[in-house]
Amino acid sequence: MRIKLGNPTLLSVIAYATGGKLLCNEDISITHLSTDSRETKSGDLFIAIKGDRYDGGSFASEAKKKGGYVLSANPLISDILHPDGRSALLLFSSFFNKNLPYILYRIGITGSVGKTTTKEFLKILLSEHYKTHASEGNLNNEIGMPLSLLSAKKESEILLLEMGMNHPGEISRLSKCLCPDIGLITNVGTAHIGNLGSREKIAQAKLEILDGMNNGTIIVPDDEPLLANAKNKKTFSDINPKASYHLTLNDKNEISLYKNQKLYTKAKFALSEEHNRKCLLAAASVAMEIGLSPSELSERISLVSRDNTRQNVIYRENLCFYADFYNASEESVFALLNSARRLWSLRRKSLLLGDILELGEMSNEIHRKIGNAISPEVFNNLFLFGNHIEYLSLGAKEVGFPADRIFITRESDPEKCAAHIRNNCIDGDIIFMKASRKIRLERVLDCFRK
Repeated sequence: MRIKLGNPTLLSVIAYATGGKLLCNEDISITHLSTDSRETKSGDLFIAIKGDRYDGGSFASEAKKKGGYVLSANPLISDILHPDGRSALLLFSSFFNKNLPYILYRIGITGSVGKTTTKEFLKILLSEHYKTHASEGNLNNEIGMPLSLLSAKKESEILLLEMGMNHPGEISRLSKCLCPDIGLITNVGTAHIGNLGSREKIAQAKLEILDGMNNGTIIVPDDEPLLANAKNKKTFSDINPKASYHLTLNDKNEISLYKNQKLYTKAKFALSEEHNRKCLLAAASVAMEIGLSPSELSERISLVSRDNTRQNVIYRENLCFYADFYNASEESVFALLNSARRLWSLRRKSLLLGDILELGEMSNEIHRKIGNAISPEVFNNLFLFGNHIEYLSLGAKEVGFPADRIFITRESDPEKCAAHIRNNCIDGDIIFMKASRKIRLERVLDCFRK
């Protein structure tokens, strides 16, 4: 990835910030930073990062040939010598963060599902009244979040960043980099349970967001007992009126927001699905905590629409694809199923699901449970794409989904999956899509003409 630094920085300053050794004879000002040699341009600083399946140090010479400067562990090619590019990136972004002069609030968002949608909603709520810098898309890991932070402009007043994780310790490092004034945990689900082992350990990992907070406020769902002991905790709920922040919805899609059991504001909200409503409540809780006025909050909520969510409606070959290619968990797939029941009630619907990864020993159980929730009365066809989707098929059959309307394709053959869709759907059909990111479900969509 390549980003433009929010504030150009001298090589010597970057070396100081990261604890690296400056080897370059010229102290040039860096305007762009890259972690991918293919995207590196002349004058960029290329940071060599070692991952599970690659070693950025192997590509440092390519970046050098393009006229880039290099931070790596190789003294023969480096302009800044540093033993660990990943650590250097965190250290540089932490230094950069502490030197932003106008910041009012640093906000960190984590959770098993809903981080990106909540962040996008909160960006809409705050951006009219504050100079808000938010992470692009879902850049939330130990590379993406620091890069997002480093692209913040000097005049930024609010930093709004996601924090994701696969293993214990990751959110702790991100939190110590951002130092949030407000932390938000959207929920505790089963995403990455294969790496962490239990929901209790997932909750512990989410609570690492406290590690970089200095007496800041943490906002958590009221109905999650695993977060009950969080320090400086406030809660949000669409059920319990005694939560710090509470939401009610009437039959006209008008919402009422309460702070400490007192009506704060009312607003029109265009999205009726439960998961979108909960994401809005989480975002509005932060906005109320900051002190956005009732009238300002009501006005901004009315601007939230389906275009602000991560799901994309894409039309190909007279078919409508409701696509979310980023990631999948048990909770997010159930949210998609609930959406499908409500949306386009007079249209034929099909479902295209791929593997949900990182579930460990619970993989078969969770896939089967999801299959049990796939109603043959809602979906005309069930297209399954991946290498571990037999239990999705089994679960669907157990609740009466006809076997002749279930089509299984291996991950290596997206063209075959596309052929199943063409042969069994008619013009105007809607196909709801969901899978873990590594499945690259967009490959199926790429088989259809635009």
